[in-house]
Amino acid sequence: MSDAVLRPRAGDTQESLRHLFYRFMWPFQYFRDVSCGNELQSRLNYRHNRAMRIYLPGFALKWGGLTVLWYSAGSLFECWPASVLAVAGCFIVGTMTLIVALVVSLSYLWLERFSELP
Repeated sequence: MSDAVLRPRAGDTQESLRHLFYRFMWPFQYFRDVSCGNELQSRLNYRHNRAMRIYLPGFALKWGGLTVLWYSAGSLFECWPASVLAVAGCFIVGTMTLIVALVVSLSYLWLERFSELP
């Protein structure tokens, strides 16, 4: 993603609420792609990602909390008749948030375990 998308414009003094929410919830914007560039760039990007790994448990907790919230909402809607679509929607979104939480957690474990590129 380009830097223009992640940073506010030069004249803006405040970020929009949507952009703040994006930065608060989405961890992947803070990491660099290790598969691009030559070997030196890959190693530097990997070191950057290892330095940023300390923020991943917080993101995993946020996404885990969202998972619990969506599954709880699905269980609540399950009691109401004729709410099959609401229940299915809650459980589908809950499963997606669970996948993000798992990817973030596994990324943290990988970066914690391997100090250099394998």
